[in-house]
Order: sequence, then structure tokens, then C-alpha cells
Amino acid sequence: MACSRAVTGTVAALVALVVLVLLTIGRVAHADTDVDTRQVETYVVQERLFRQGLELNAGIGLLPLNAFSKGWMVNGSVTYHFSNVLAWEIGQGGYVFANMDTGLKRQLLNNFGVQPTQLSRDSFLVSSNLVFTPFYGKLAGLNRSIDHVEIFFPIGLALARYEDPGAFQQGADVGLGLRWYLGPQVSLRFDARDYLLFESFSNFSLTNELLVSVGISVAFGGNER
Repeated sequence: MACSRAVTGTVAALVALVVLVLLTIGRVAHADTDVDTRQVETYVVQERLFRQGLELNAGIGLLPLNAFSKGWMVNGSVTYHFSNVLAWEIGQGGYVFANMDTGLKRQLLNNFGVQPTQLSRDSFLVSSNLVFTPFYGKLAGLNRSIDHVEIFFPIGLALARYEDPGAFQQGADVGLGLRWYLGPQVSLRFDARDYLLFESFSNFSLTNELLVSVGISVAFGGNER
């Protein structure tokens, strides 16, 4: 009986030892996995290849929201980049050089005998914005090239000049942009800006303008990492 109890106690002790060893190995392996995972994550998140200082942009845009005419605009901007994430768009503006008639005025007159009494349209837009660029990435083009792109968000104050009748309106603008790097200093930009404007607080009526544009940017003072 004593011998049987001794054997049972020895088996129990061996089982406990094996369980303890397995738990210890599992903890060590889990810790190693966490370290490896953190190392891999740190390795994968790379710094941006291209950096910008002073940026000059020029392009062409379209104002599509006016029901009677669509305005074609030449526009440009001057931006200073404090870092890869934050920049100040010191000035952004555009001038409407051509208006494309949609034919709605003629349809109203011919079909219903209605003559629109007011055809106010934008002649130029200017704004100053803070620009946040939280997203940056690389794309493989047909497995033959690596393209660097980033997404940015401008937000700031805006001023517009209208004609027929002539008036100034002020307000704010927010936007979404995509930058496609063609080289260390040159990039292709796609912008969409939404302007919310009003003439005065006493005559508060919001006017919404959407500017869609494409342009070329040249950076000075930045460099390749």
C-alpha cells in the first residue's frame, strides 16, 4: 500500500512538472511572438520617401454645380509644409475663364415661357487652408514600378466674387486631395473642394460651390529621404 502511494505521488509530481514546463515554454514562445510581431510592424511602417518644403501648384478645374452654366477655372496655390503631416496652404485661388451653357435657360424659355430673373455665377475663388496629410502609401504598377501617393485634407476660410449681379461672398471650404509623386520635386494633384459661402449675416443664405481640379506641383526645399 505504501509503495502504491509512493508511485502515485511520483506520477502526480511528474505530471505537474510536465505541465509547468509546457506553460513556461508557451509563455516564452508567446513573448517571442509579440516581440517578433512588434519588430515586423515597425519594419513594415516606413518613412515617406519624398518630403516637401515650399510647394507651388498650377492646374485647371471645373465648377459643376451651377444648373445654368459650368465654369472652367485656372487655379493655383502656394503651400508651406511644416512636416509630412501638417502644412499651410497660404493662398489658393482660381479665375473662371469660360462658362459652358447647359441649355437650361433656353429650355425654360421655350417650353414654359419662364425667364430666369437671376443667373448669378462665380467669377473667382480664393482661400487659405490648413492641410492635413495623414495617409501615405506605395502602389505597385503592373509589378513593374513603385508609385508613391498620399491623401490630404484642406480646411480653411474662403472668399468668392459673383457676377450678374456682382457681389462678394465669404465662408469656408473643406476638401479632399490625392497626390501622385512623379519624382522627388514634382507631383500630380487631384483636388475636390467644397465651398460654403454667404453674402452677409443679415442676409444669410448659403451658396454651395464644388471645385474639381487637376494640377502639377513643384516642391522647393524638400528632399528625397
